[in-house]
Amino acid sequence: MLLSAYLFFEFLAFIISVIKYRALKNTPYVYFIPYLFLVLIYEYGTLKNWFVINHSNLWISNITLIIFFLFYSVFIRSIIKTEKFKEWIKRLIFLSILCSAANMVFVQGLWNLNTITILFQFAVLIIVTCLYFYELMNFMGKEPQVLKIPGFWLNTGVLFFCLGQFLFYSSFAYMAYKKNYEYALLHMVLSNIANAILYSFLTISFLCIRTKN
Repeated sequence: MLLSAYLFFEFLAFIISVIKYRALKNTPYVYFIPYLFLVLIYEYGTLKNWFVINHSNLWISNITLIIFFLFYSVFIRSIIKTEKFKEWIKRLIFLSILCSAANMVFVQGLWNLNTITILFQFAVLIIVTCLYFYELMNFMGKEPQVLKIPGFWLNTGVLFFCLGQFLFYSSFAYMAYKKNYEYALLHMVLSNIANAILYSFLTISFLCIRTKN
């Protein structure tokens, strides 16, 4: 039941992004349409065991999490206006990709869950979202209507998701690496809740974008 609700929020976000295409097409948010489509393919394929090799689909999880990190970090960087912040984020993204590649090749490998990479990338995304909120608080008017700002909802969803996932993986990283069955059940519940929050907030961000004549 929980899994179905989680997929519902993903599908809803995709449908709303397609419906709002005219409003999104002249903004960076338009890139969410192909991204969410790929996410749905991945989620459905995971349920149907399309990606299982050697009795495991962890390899595709590693790749998907890297894509998740790249997409959101680059996207949030694009809506931040402070050049100094943009430069810091660029360096963090580059460092994260280097560490991810080194970990996948030399340390944990492709066929095990790359928990070191996951923790580092979630930490970077938390920093990136905090930079966005810092800019939002310091460079807006005295009475900003933050609830009407798409980036506010997007970054709030990403921050909640990354904080939850970071705390979870930092607590159960060893169990994840050893493919502990109890970890898998716990992860299924908590990850689904985190995803439901992320995609529901993402849906709200799409609805905040108005079509410009």
